Amino acid sequence: MGTGSVLYRIVLLAHIVTAVVGFGGLLANGVTNARAFHSRAGQAKTLLQGSQAVAKIAYYAIYALFALGIVLIAISDSAFSFSAPWVSAAFVVWFAMVGISHGMVRPSIAGIIDRTDTLAADAIVDGDPEAGALAKKLAIGEGLIQVLLIAALYLMIWQPGN
Repeated sequence: MGTGSVLYRIVLLAHIVTAVVGFGGLLANGVTNARAFHSRAGQAKTLLQGSQAVAKIAYYAIYALFALGIVLIAISDSAFSFSAPWVSAAFVVWFAMVGISHGMVRPSIAGIIDRTDTLAADAIVDGDPEAGALAKKLAIGEGLIQVLLIAALYLMIWQPGN
């Protein structure tokens, strides 16, 4: 097939679209999550639940991104190889991003939602120390994902070691 085939280009398009949908959704959620933290408990819960709904779609796209990347390498007619350093590094970056999302970001959002249930509806979420600790963990996780996204883009564009 090779990188000039129609199938390769369709899979590449799908790979790029899933990256935009997946990481775009997560990055946009960062703004919503920050706004929620500085809102009253009732509004914060609504914002964070909306953020979770967007994240669910984004995660499906990110999982598809991984599969499409594997397909791209497989149909490239040896233009790309699983043994290439940049490909291995890209897999590591992807797993790190998913790990941070599932280990830090998602639990922090769920924890802040739980905290909103214990606060008075008109209480500002950032006044709660437990919510503050969760928001700090959330911000660190989102920041790490952003840095890793830049690393992934670097790997995809420059393909070091190829």
